[in-house]
Amino acid sequence: MAVSTRRATTSTESTIPHFNPVSGPYLGRLMSTNRKEKLYLPLKVGEANHIFILGKTGYGKTSFMKALAEALWEYYHEQGREVLIVIFERKYDYSKFQRLKAFWKKRVEEFGYEEATRMHPFLAKYFEVMEKRPSLKNQLGFPGDFAMSIPNYILLDAYITRKPYPVDVFTWHGLQLKSFPTRRIIFRPTRMPEAIRLDNGWGKVEVVIGRIHLRDISFEMLARKFDIPKGTAYGRILRKYWKVYKIHDPDEILKRVKVEEPSMRESTFESLKSILDEIRADPLYLKGSVLKPKAEKITRSENGIYDEPKPFTDYLTTKAINIIDFSDNSDLDLEEQRLIMYLMWQKIKLIAGRKRVDVWIFFDEIQDLIGTAGEASRHNLAWKTMEEIYRKGRSLSVNVVAGTQYLYKLPMSLIMGAAHIAVIGALASPKDLDILRVAIMDGERLRIPVEHDSFEEFLKRRKKKGRGWFSFDREFTVKLYFRPNQSF
Repeated sequence: MAVSTRRATTSTESTIPHFNPVSGPYLGRLMSTNRKEKLYLPLKVGEANHIFILGKTGYGKTSFMKALAEALWEYYHEQGREVLIVIFERKYDYSKFQRLKAFWKKRVEEFGYEEATRMHPFLAKYFEVMEKRPSLKNQLGFPGDFAMSIPNYILLDAYITRKPYPVDVFTWHGLQLKSFPTRRIIFRPTRMPEAIRLDNGWGKVEVVIGRIHLRDISFEMLARKFDIPKGTAYGRILRKYWKVYKIHDPDEILKRVKVEEPSMRESTFESLKSILDEIRADPLYLKGSVLKPKAEKITRSENGIYDEPKPFTDYLTTKAINIIDFSDNSDLDLEEQRLIMYLMWQKIKLIAGRKRVDVWIFFDEIQDLIGTAGEASRHNLAWKTMEEIYRKGRSLSVNVVAGTQYLYKLPMSLIMGAAHIAVIGALASPKDLDILRVAIMDGERLRIPVEHDSFEEFLKRRKKKGRGWFSFDREFTVKLYFRPNQSF
C-alpha cells in the first residue's frame, strides 16, 4: 500500500509508468503522500486492459466510469489516434435534472439572467425551451447517467480547500469543465427523440433510432416475444420458414405460404398472418433486405436525429462517444438487451480487426446484463459475449470497463480476468472483501469500510465519495482521490 513520497524525475518517469502521463489516461491523485502525486493508467500494447469497478450506490462508481471514459477520449485524441468508446447506459436520473435546475436558478439570482446566459448558454437554451414549448416540457427532465455532452456544472461549487485561497475540485486535478461529443442509440423510443437529445446535451448530441435485422432474431426468441404456443399448426409452419428455410421477411413468408401450403386451413392462415402482422409492425425490427452503407459514410442529420432503416451497428463511430441507451428511454426486455450486446460485439470485432483501432466497452451495473453466476451459460448471449471479449479481446485491442455493486453474485472467471480493480468509497457486502483479498495479491492490506459502527461514522464516510482504492495488475494497490467527471 505504501508509495514513495519522492517525486519521479523526468529522466526516470519512463520507468515509473504510474506517474507518466504518456503511458495512459489520468486516474487521480494519491491519498497516501503529502505531495498528492498524479497517477496515470499504464496502457499495455497487445494486452487487455480490463478494469473492474466496485462500489456501493451513491459513492461515485458511475461518476468514475464516466471520468475514465473522458480521460481515455482525451488521451487518444491528444496523441492523434482514433478510439472507439461504447458505453452501455442503464438508467436516466430525474434528480440530476433537479440539481441542474437548482444550479441555474442560483446562477441567475447571483449574476442576473443576461450574465448567467453568457456564462452557461446551454442551460439558458435548455430552460428556455422548457418554457416556450409546453408540448415538449412534460417529456424533458431525464438526463442519462452518461449525459456526457453537458458540462458538469454541479462540481463548479465543489472546493478542495478555501484557505489560504479557494481551490475547486477541477483546478486541484488540473482539469476544467467540459462536454464531449456523443452518439446516443435508443430502441423503441418511449419519449420524443428531440427531448432525449435536449436532456443529454443538445448541440453535441446525435440521437439514433436503433434497429435489429429480423435475420438476427432466432425463432425461439421470436416465439417467446410474440407468445407463439408450441405444437400449433401456424407455429410449426412459421418455424419451418423462419428456422429451416431462413426466410425472415413477413411478406415473403406469407407469399410463399399461399403457394406452397394449399391445404392450410383458413384459421391457421389467419393466426399466422396475425403473428406476422405483429412482427411487421414492431419498430425495433428491420424487414426485408437492407443494403448496409459503407462505414463512416453517414451524413449528419440537420436536427441531430437519425431515423433510417439501417442496423444500429452501422452507426458506431470513432468521432463521438457511443452510448447504447438501455434506460427507460428504450422499450426493451432483457433478452433483447442481451442480443443487442451480442450484435454489438460482432460488429466491434470487424471494426477492431479491419481498422486496427483500440476499443473500450463500458458496462454499468454489469450484473443486470449478464445475470448472476448461475446464469453464466452458453445460451445467455450477454455471458457468451463477455467470454469472447475476454478470450479474444487482447489480440483485437478490445478493453472492458465493468461496474457493479456486488462481486459475489458474479462468475469468478469474470473477476479473475480483470487486469485492474478499483473500489470506490465503500463495499456493499462483506463477502466482496473476502473475494478481493483473494483476487488482489496484496489484498490482505485492504481496509475497506463495509459496515458502520455509528450514524456519525456513516455520515463521515459518505463525505468520502469519489475516493477509494486502485489495484494495478491486481498486484499493487494504492489509495486515490479519483479523477472527477468533467461532464454531467
